Amino acid sequence: MALTQAEQQFLSTQRRGRLATISPGGSPQVKPVGFAYNEDFGTIDIAGYNMGGSAKYRNIRTNPQVAFVVDEVRFEGIDGVSFVEIRGRAEAVSGQAPADSHLAPEIIRIHPRRVLAFNIDPRHPGLQARDVATP
Repeated sequence: MALTQAEQQFLSTQRRGRLATISPGGSPQVKPVGFAYNEDFGTIDIAGYNMGGSAKYRNIRTNPQVAFVVDEVRFEGIDGVSFVEIRGRAEAVSGQAPADSHLAPEIIRIHPRRVLAFNIDPRHPGLQARDVATP
């Protein structure tokens, strides 16, 4: 399992994250994106309008290394902050049947390689970091 139950639960309560990719020229690009956790593959799937024509889609075809962050601030102070950061390899997938008619048939699928979670699991507050085994 790529993500723990606590991480999956946190992500299921969120609608947006931020995807960081690297352009062919080496410049970083960060964009807000919608996402879903794909339990079948243990991946983060990112869909969007005109995904196949987007810079982020082109970027991952050149350099598949990405970072994806979802965070939440429930109240002021460090104890009110939670986030999951997923570093990994992205894959350009086409031909997906969009669940929503305005979404493109292309998606970005992130295969986690490293996960950092902060204040996600109440049994383990603070920062937790681990590498994810590749299948």
